This record gives sequence, C-alpha cells and structure tokens, in this order.
Amino acid sequence: MGNMRKCPVCEKGTLVRKKVPYTVYGVLLGTFPAEVCVGCNEQWFDEETAEKIERIEKQKGLFGMSKQSKIGYSGNSLIVRIPQSIAKLMNIKKEMPISIYPEGKNRIMIEI
Repeated sequence: MGNMRKCPVCEKGTLVRKKVPYTVYGVLLGTFPAEVCVGCNEQWFDEETAEKIERIEKQKGLFGMSKQSKIGYSGNSLIVRIPQSIAKLMNIKKEMPISIYPEGKNRIMIEI
C-alpha cells in the first residue's frame, strides 16, 4: 500500500494506472496508458505516451487547431470569422446553413 500516490490536484484521491480514451475536438485518438486520480479523475500521461498522442494529433490534422478570432460587422449583424484551417477540417463552405445558440453566458455553439 506504500506505493499509492496522492493526487497533486485534489490532494484526496490516489493515482491508479489504467488505459483511458483520449479525444481532441470530438475525435477519438485512441486509448492510452495513464495515471488517473480515483477522486477527481485528473489524468497524466508519461512523456512517451504524450509524444505518441501528439504524433497522432498531427497525422489527423488536429494539432494546433485552437485559434483566436475576432468578431466583426456585416451590415447590422456581428460576424465570427472561422479560420481557414478549421473550415477545411470541418468541410465548411460559404452559405452553408448552421445552427448557432448560446451555451451559458461565455460560450456560443455553432453546429453544421
């Protein structure tokens, strides 16, 4: 029992080694070994696993997809510019119909 480590995040749970699914932007990259807190479910990957995840992310064109954008004007409406890399990944085209709605006070969801 002496080898059980306490979680550095919640400081209550212990860490166990198990395989966990890893998803980026809704795309499952695979199942990987990790240390997982039984209390708060925080996950840690070793360096080799993190490098493998990054390689898969790059192969799938997902690495570095988080982008900053600005809100602009078009007539009386506000517009959101979608970076080309995201539009290409999601096959978004001009005049394509979307649904847009608030999710709380700090998030806007766009569905295609």
